[in-house]
Amino acid sequence: MTAMPNPEDESFRMKVVACARVFKRSWIDMASSLVTVRNRGLYRHWGHETLEGYALEELNIKRATCEKLTGSYSALEQHAPQVLSWDGVAQTVPEMDAVDYFARVVDPKPKRAGEPAPPPPPADVIEQLKQATFEDQANPAALKRRFSLVLTPKDETEEKLEMLRKLKASTTRIETLLSGVEGLAESRVDEVTRCMEALRQDIEKLEEHR
Repeated sequence: MTAMPNPEDESFRMKVVACARVFKRSWIDMASSLVTVRNRGLYRHWGHETLEGYALEELNIKRATCEKLTGSYSALEQHAPQVLSWDGVAQTVPEMDAVDYFARVVDPKPKRAGEPAPPPPPADVIEQLKQATFEDQANPAALKRRFSLVLTPKDETEEKLEMLRKLKASTTRIETLLSGVEGLAESRVDEVTRCMEALRQDIEKLEEHR
């Protein structure tokens, strides 16, 4: 026979669920508050010249984190407003760093003051990134692995240079491994070592001409 639920236990159960919602949504709620403070200019009423100054002095939130929070929230408002209503339990919210990556891709900023902003990626890439971020909820590392080469493809010269660097590193690794193996003929080790050194020199000449 199933025991009747204790009303106090059920009340505490709801409290735990509420805490989970706050915990899961914490970065979105913080971002929403900062955006409200910024949009209403409240930081000035509270004696601060900038939002970032207010966040640092009163909330102990660094400038970079403040910008990440507000930028990510703006990206949600524009590209995935449905996420703002997710409670974090029934529908989990994406990580802040994942949304920040999405925001920086779809709205690229100039690398230096006075320079024009780079163009945004093609619409189909944005849609793929949007799905990976908000529907698949890939973590930031997975997003970068999947989209970095698409967004900033390496030219042929850079690819060849990277291949040469890897090959040169492999020659050093082979020599290191050989030095730790017992029982190999000394003459063979010396021969391989000379070959690795010669190969490195050939690689360095190729690098100089790239």
